[in-house]
Amino acid sequence: MNDRTVASLGEFGLIEHCFKELGRTDVPGVSVGIGDDAAVLLVPRTQDLLATTDTLVEGVHFTSDTDPVTLGWKTLCVNLSDIAAMGGEPRWYLLSIALPSTTSLSWVEQLAQGMNEAGKQFRVTLVGGNTSRTSGPMVLTLNLFGVVGHERALMRSGANVGNRIYVSGTIGDSTLGLRHLQKTDQDTSNNIDVETQYLIKRHLRPDPRIALGMALVDAALARAVIDVSDGLLADLGHLCRASGVGADLDLEKIPLSAAARTWLGNGGQEKWKTLLTGGEDYELLFTVAPGATDQLPALAANLGLPLTEIGVISKQEGIRLYERGQPMVIQESGFRHF
Repeated sequence: MNDRTVASLGEFGLIEHCFKELGRTDVPGVSVGIGDDAAVLLVPRTQDLLATTDTLVEGVHFTSDTDPVTLGWKTLCVNLSDIAAMGGEPRWYLLSIALPSTTSLSWVEQLAQGMNEAGKQFRVTLVGGNTSRTSGPMVLTLNLFGVVGHERALMRSGANVGNRIYVSGTIGDSTLGLRHLQKTDQDTSNNIDVETQYLIKRHLRPDPRIALGMALVDAALARAVIDVSDGLLADLGHLCRASGVGADLDLEKIPLSAAARTWLGNGGQEKWKTLLTGGEDYELLFTVAPGATDQLPALAANLGLPLTEIGVISKQEGIRLYERGQPMVIQESGFRHF
């Protein structure tokens, strides 16, 4: 049994042992990567640099029981989703990690494994970071950088009255997967049915819609875009406020997986509230001018990803929900940090 701790390697030994492999050589734009005082990154004049960051704190975003491979994957992918929402191509990231000295070396190896898996799939490379000792909970901070054509980044502020509202994939799977894990003490065994396994996977291993974001830029289709991280209602609210508009949503059009639809049953306010405010769907929510919606079916087919019209942008501020033509009021809007 390997009971070595991170203290047995020290800071630089830990970096060499666990993280050096995450510095990939097949990602363009790296003049100097891991190993110097700073990374040197090359961005052509025809492109703009995108930057995003996220911090995960033990006890808030994950627990000591969380599978470290899964945590590594998710830490990278939630940032990738932000780059996807801007229509960018992700390239490089920095990782800062604060650990108790008693942390198992095996735990860090598995965390790096998860990040390496995501890095290979989405072609992003680690170019530097920092490790630190802490007497408190573990803290992971990831800074991710990407590129997009000059002045072509997608914003959340461009929605116009009459735009049709679209969302990719399905909504609510992640929060239902989380509910199962909370009830079963993080059980991800094969002793659960296929639908529940699907929901859990959607929560633990999100799939950032990078190809969709880049396609929306290439086709110049989207007027406003945001990724669904805080919940569909909360993030649509962010988009509407940034654009100075409101929205009307048809609940019957919200795309749901077979597993989520089984759970929803005959609907009702509380169940819709769960699906629309749970968050961590990491789909893209975007608006399209009514004259351009005929291009969406071909785009969806090309990507192999459902793109569903769920409502319309309106002049009146706020979000109005309708189920079978009848108004529905859902008070809670989504995840809030404070």
